[in-house]
Amino acid sequence: MALDWSDTVTLSPRIRPAAVAGYFYPGEATELARELDLMLSAEAAPLPRPPRALIVPHAGYLYSGAIAAKAYRTLADHPYRRVFLLGPAHTRPVEGIARPDWSHYATPLGQLALDSDALSALDANPWVSLDNLAHAKEHCLEVQLPFIQSTLADCPLVPLVVGDIPADALADLLAQHLAKQDLLIISTDLSHFLTLEQASDKDRHTVERILHFAQDLHGEDACGAAPLNGALRWAKAQKLSIQLLAKGSSAEANGDTDRVVGYAAFALC
Repeated sequence: MALDWSDTVTLSPRIRPAAVAGYFYPGEATELARELDLMLSAEAAPLPRPPRALIVPHAGYLYSGAIAAKAYRTLADHPYRRVFLLGPAHTRPVEGIARPDWSHYATPLGQLALDSDALSALDANPWVSLDNLAHAKEHCLEVQLPFIQSTLADCPLVPLVVGDIPADALADLLAQHLAKQDLLIISTDLSHFLTLEQASDKDRHTVERILHFAQDLHGEDACGAAPLNGALRWAKAQKLSIQLLAKGSSAEANGDTDRVVGYAAFALC
């Protein structure tokens, strides 16, 4: 039975209720499920192996949901032990990595269990700190949750908000804690608020850099540059291949060519 996200705050102080349901994505369970089914129904792009990682955008579903869905489609029939979900800090400054201590996240589709043991194991790393406030209103992780619920049912979650951290430090953390049966998801958009011509040129260059495992991306290239740089360093050390699955911009959804946000989705195998 779908859980009414507006009631989850009364169920337990350890459940993080949805913060952007009804804004970034539908707030009613039936409507959300219908939209996800539509976005995920197309055939997945062929990959040489099951993905070890995805890079996906995190705008509202109207803008980037179809692009993110092209990455999530590749997960069909591939079981994973847990999902490490990393994204940048939008609502609160973070030094290093902020991890929560909630037991569950909630969306209109129900609850997702967090992997408490995996989260606690990260505490030995000096870059990791406990900070529920960094997660409380963070949309870049939340918009991924319904996709995860739809494609990886009952897979526990390790959500991390990533601030300033060297790429090698994050890559080392991933190498230590991310097993081959785990999935890594990096949540990031590309350029922000440029003209369509400027955004197209910049995003084309950024996509090429991502495809070549660049580890020196900046915030003007991708808002999730910090988690992205570390993930690409880890992926290169793992000798993974990378494939661009989709690319687009907000102009395609709203027609505004003066303040454009760019999006792309990749799979790493």
